[in-house]
Amino acid sequence: LSASRPLSITIPAIDVTSPLEDLNLGKNRAMETPRDPDKAGWYTPGPTPGSMGPSVIAGHVTWDGDPAVFFKLTELDPGDRIHVRRADGSTAAFTVDRTAVYPKDEFPTVEVYRNLDHAGLRLITCGGEYSASNSRYADNVVVYATLTDSRA
Repeated sequence: LSASRPLSITIPAIDVTSPLEDLNLGKNRAMETPRDPDKAGWYTPGPTPGSMGPSVIAGHVTWDGDPAVFFKLTELDPGDRIHVRRADGSTAAFTVDRTAVYPKDEFPTVEVYRNLDHAGLRLITCGGEYSASNSRYADNVVVYATLTDSRA
């Protein structure tokens, strides 16, 4: 699909519907996280969802101990659908290929962000054990999906 700003994401299997914030690179050269725990965010330096390459959407798993927008992300199974509504009026439909969990200090940057020969989607959140002492999770969860349909 041609480039078009994503407006919202819907993931029926885990009952998620969220408008999308814009995420950029932070001061430490890492992707920013959404400001609102109930909203997911699109990584704006990457491709728009439905365009060639790996579009990235991130969301929090919890916030102050409460479930956040991507709390159930690990429950997605291969074949589940993800819909991204775009500014051009179209909806890009993706199908989950797989879900993976990586230790934060071994995050596979190249695998997640590398060039693709198709339109892909990566959903990212935190996972694993939570450390209250440094307020962070030990792992990242990445859902890999492929564009399988679109509608106007």
